[in-house]
Amino acid sequence: MSFYVGTPPRTGREYVSRPDQPTLWERGQHTSFMFCAQLAAVEQMLRMPSGVVDTGMDEVYVDPPVLRAFIVAMFDFLGHNGSIPLRRMLAGVLQTALFVDARASGGPLPIPPGFEDVEEGLDDIS
Repeated sequence: MSFYVGTPPRTGREYVSRPDQPTLWERGQHTSFMFCAQLAAVEQMLRMPSGVVDTGMDEVYVDPPVLRAFIVAMFDFLGHNGSIPLRRMLAGVLQTALFVDARASGGPLPIPPGFEDVEEGLDDIS
């Protein structure tokens, strides 16, 4: 699946007439599907959009300001939630979201203090 910055085309005409845009991230079907599914679950938990839209046609679109606000909300939620299992489950999702955000926004989002577990291994995401 390919990830792009912007909003997904709503019609076939918009799809055909859209300018070529660089791929933000290109990952295998399983990795992309899992990431999008996990984000959808976190969207329900936080009751806010992630800014990541899976079109179901091997393309995912990312809205950088919305994704960044979502990541900040994830950090805030995890900072107030004491569940270690939940934190462990969300660490990988958060790392991948940070990677996609850095590419979409042009620079990394600073990781708040107390999230060394999220920083660890972040450079391994590609």
